[in-house]
Amino acid sequence: MAYTKEQMEVSPEDNQTFINLVESHIDDSLGYIETETSRERQTALEYYMREKYGNEVEGRSQIVTGEVAETVDGALPQILKVFTQSNNAVVFEPVNEGDAEASEMVTRYVNHIINKDNNGVEIFHSWFWDALCQKVGIVKAYWDDKKTTTKEKYENLTEDELTMIMNDEEVEIISQDTVEEVIEQEPQIMIDQMGQPVMNEVGEPMMQEVPPIVNVYYNVKVARTKDASKVKIENVAPEEFLIDKRAVTIEDATFVAQRSLQTRSDLIAMGYDPEVVRTLSIGDTLDFTPERVARYSNGEQPLNTNDTNDESMELVEYYECYVRTDMDEDGVAELHRVCYADNQILMHEECDYIPFHSICPFPIPHKFFGQSLADRATDLQLIKSTITRQMLDNLYLTNNYRVGAVEGQVNLDDLLTSTAGGVVRMKNPNAIVPLTVQSNAAQSYPMLEYLDTVQAKRSGVSEASQGLDPNILQNVTATAVASMSSAAGGKLELISRIFADTGVSSLMKGILHLVCKYQDKERIIRVNNKFVPMDPREWTTQYNMTVNVGLGTGAKQEQLGVMQMLLQKQEQMITQYGLNNPLVSLKQYRDTLAKFVNMAGFKDESGFLNDITKKQSDMMAQQAAQNPKANPNTEAAKILAQAEKEKAQMKMQSDMAKLELDRMKLEMEASKQMLRLEQDKLEFEKEMAIKELELINKEKESNANTSTNQMKTVVDAIDKISKINAG
Repeated sequence: MAYTKEQMEVSPEDNQTFINLVESHIDDSLGYIETETSRERQTALEYYMREKYGNEVEGRSQIVTGEVAETVDGALPQILKVFTQSNNAVVFEPVNEGDAEASEMVTRYVNHIINKDNNGVEIFHSWFWDALCQKVGIVKAYWDDKKTTTKEKYENLTEDELTMIMNDEEVEIISQDTVEEVIEQEPQIMIDQMGQPVMNEVGEPMMQEVPPIVNVYYNVKVARTKDASKVKIENVAPEEFLIDKRAVTIEDATFVAQRSLQTRSDLIAMGYDPEVVRTLSIGDTLDFTPERVARYSNGEQPLNTNDTNDESMELVEYYECYVRTDMDEDGVAELHRVCYADNQILMHEECDYIPFHSICPFPIPHKFFGQSLADRATDLQLIKSTITRQMLDNLYLTNNYRVGAVEGQVNLDDLLTSTAGGVVRMKNPNAIVPLTVQSNAAQSYPMLEYLDTVQAKRSGVSEASQGLDPNILQNVTATAVASMSSAAGGKLELISRIFADTGVSSLMKGILHLVCKYQDKERIIRVNNKFVPMDPREWTTQYNMTVNVGLGTGAKQEQLGVMQMLLQKQEQMITQYGLNNPLVSLKQYRDTLAKFVNMAGFKDESGFLNDITKKQSDMMAQQAAQNPKANPNTEAAKILAQAEKEKAQMKMQSDMAKLELDRMKLEMEASKQMLRLEQDKLEFEKEMAIKELELINKEKESNANTSTNQMKTVVDAIDKISKINAG
């Protein structure tokens, strides 16, 4: 959280007054917490971590049971579930007429801040764990006016582009350079007033010079600052929270503070004067508080946190205090925020709210610090650890009992060497006497079971609340089982209701106060797959509020049954009397369906149901009222006639489709026949062509043979003539 210079200017008189006042309150608060509360919280943490008690004996069992962890870890999931199973952890209700739509927007926005802007499940988990284990859980909700700055560089921008960037409210120009681009132009033909080229004496067109084109571009460096302000919710460690010892609640406390370790760099980032920050003394006493020491195991404790060579990372003990005092001397004490470190007032301002919100599982009337679940289980853990240790020691002695030996009659080395099948040399058969140990398990187990019963009665965490043992259900009626489960969960339901009506309710109202006070512009968020504008400047902070913790009569299945019955009744009313009936509107029916979906385990009902506003519901009811309600018998007859008509049309369409199918079959068959004939024709033509080719080949062979015979006759005749001439 950043502070302005005006907030840090304090007059010397007021500065000394605030120093004395704050130091007095800090000393009283620390003394109040460190007497009993701090020590009990340290014990609870050590027991939760199952640290040793300090009474262990060497050679005996040193087991530590985990009743504190079992109690806290057994209650936490069930309490956390009732706050997170619904998409809306809180519902704001209208006070005045006409506030219905605004209250619905407030509900959506506050739940969006918890679940989207902040990690709601993680915050609630740590918050509830601190309360169940450390007496009181504290969260801090404040307006974080954070701004993120990024540097960007643009080159070759035109004047229009530069103007567009400069008009952006998020942009600040750091540096700007101008670049000129000169483009030379070719000479052009001179043109007279008539649009004709101007000629010279020889009849050639005259040329004229054209000035070059000069383009101006800009290279700029800008800083873009985005407003990331939002409501920030943080868990506060129990040892960091201080409160007036006379206070019962945070609202009526005279003094409330958070002490923390801040680096010098963080303090300067908050806006404090660097010269003042450098003069502050370092301090890390918060690291050595009993709670923080118990939270870390050996080797994890961040000791010597100021052993650094970087001055900016040195830690300073910093107090953010909220004090009620009458500084203007008008007789009425005002609330002041005072930031204090090393006997100096760093910042001071009047304020109208305290950003801390607390819960306690077992509040004690007229006292701020009540009891935690851990407080009700620490003594039981010590007792059960002692009994378990004794049982184990007894079991060790039973399995490896001690013996008595007659001195000088037994070889002690053989006797002390315990091996299977080993030999012990002795001079007398009666030289060894076993010292039998009687088992105490028969007496110890009933005691452990009794302690489990006491633990369940104290905390409300038992087998019945976490899932029954199947053996318990034997010979037990369903009604008896339901009664057992209801009784076991009653204390956890009470804790959930206390959380809802104290810290959770206070946190939700604080979030609404912060956005109405600090958010100065509209914001678009996504709700039920729609982008909805949220402008808290149009809202008020006066709303009734219901924290939707998912509690009710009976178990979840019983609640689903009741919700289903309500849905049936609403459907019956709408069906019988229409949308304009005086009991149930369409929006109420939709909201009931949404709750049913949430109870079934789905956090977001938008995947199943569309959203509907009250205006839309009223409009639909008005339209239904304007249309007269028809006779049910007539409507039934119309429906039957329409059904018969549709049936006949469907039959006609079916017959037409069948005829069309038969026609298509005939066409396909004819096509097949034509294709078959074409194939037969081609096959016949193929065979005729082959036979014709064969005949041609035979004729050629015959002609070739005739030619050969003729050639042979001629050759023979020539031979004869040759022979005659020779003779």
